[in-house]
Amino acid sequence: MAKQIYEDDRLYDFCRCITDFYIHHSFRKLKYDGLDKIPTDGPIIFAPNHCNALLDPLAVLALDKSRKVFVARADIFAKPAIHRILTFLKIMPINRRRDGIRNMTKAEETIEKSIEVLNNHVNFCILCEGTHRAMHSLLPIGKGIARVACGAHAKLGPDTPLYIVPMGLDYADYFRFRNTLLVKIGDPINVASYIEEHPDRSEHDIMEDIRNMVGDGIREQLVYIPDDDEYEPTWELSRIASGHISPMNLDGRFDANREAIAKIERLRATDEGRAAGLFGKARAFAKDRKAAGLSLNSLRLASPAVRALLCTLLALVTLPLAVFAAVTTLPIWLANEIVVSKIKDDAFHNSFRCGIITIIWPLLLVIWAVVLFCTVKWYWALATLALLILAPMAVYDYAELLRMTLSHWKCTFSSGLRRRYIELKKELNNI
Repeated sequence: MAKQIYEDDRLYDFCRCITDFYIHHSFRKLKYDGLDKIPTDGPIIFAPNHCNALLDPLAVLALDKSRKVFVARADIFAKPAIHRILTFLKIMPINRRRDGIRNMTKAEETIEKSIEVLNNHVNFCILCEGTHRAMHSLLPIGKGIARVACGAHAKLGPDTPLYIVPMGLDYADYFRFRNTLLVKIGDPINVASYIEEHPDRSEHDIMEDIRNMVGDGIREQLVYIPDDDEYEPTWELSRIASGHISPMNLDGRFDANREAIAKIERLRATDEGRAAGLFGKARAFAKDRKAAGLSLNSLRLASPAVRALLCTLLALVTLPLAVFAAVTTLPIWLANEIVVSKIKDDAFHNSFRCGIITIIWPLLLVIWAVVLFCTVKWYWALATLALLILAPMAVYDYAELLRMTLSHWKCTFSSGLRRRYIELKKELNNI
């Protein structure tokens, strides 16, 4: 009898250890806020927002050691080899209504399998927006999560708690590898209790209530910007408002961004003319800043010239290590950049970088280990392998150092943009 997707698998568990390690190190800082909120007395449906392709479920996977089963859109399972790989990774296919009426029977089968997963007390993850979008907003919550929750409750019975845990994934940048990620875990929704406490509600109304609660729960854990024409200037302004906070202070930046967006929304509600003027300035500033190749992290500095000098010195001192990392990991980063250059959806780029490093680099490390232990003394071989474990990340970190060094130098000689940055920050403070 074939092993069920939710059952233990020793090979999977071994690969999971490697995967978790490299997921954590795909970010300069990855922080989980609210782990103590995760229930331990019943099965869980994790419900994160979906903004950064495959990195989103990987971030959920790495939050703890529990077994988790995921769903992904069915079209990527078309080839048998890919289907076997994804099934091994505990990912199930799901057909959506947009895929056509003929596939809805298969969608019902997925719902039943999802219920079976929860019925065996294995946690489940549904990216309930149905598709990813690299924005600080939220698409409508699909019906699937409510159907799975209600179906699982019917199988588990009223005495077994069943939870939906809303989550917010807050990436500092969706497109730069080795950036930061703050995962905010919300208050769990006890589906069993809610259904039992509302016996007079119809099944349709119960499912709508669950969808609304999930959407509200996710929004509470996000830097949320209403999805309208003013999204881009609002995000630029919020980043300016939080610019004085260190990029590594994830909670501080999260709170500052939310506060800035709330102020901007209040301004829009009370003074449309002033808000429109502010958006116009922010839009023009963002366009000129990007054209000049300036990072907001450079513009926030009181003395960009000093930072530019320090970064230049650091780049020179670490150049030998960077060259060593680049040469030894050439197959990895070269393959990464060739692959992502052919992928039109930028949100998938970092997913593939993380995937290629996680899958291929451990195999190359084994080859390096054989070569080193056969050619040099064991202690030199061991020391070199220790350096090589995170060498692919070092290549991207050095590239980021060069990018920021150049940005700091440009900022030093961009007095006009620095002045406009300060003016926008003052205007924000006066709202």
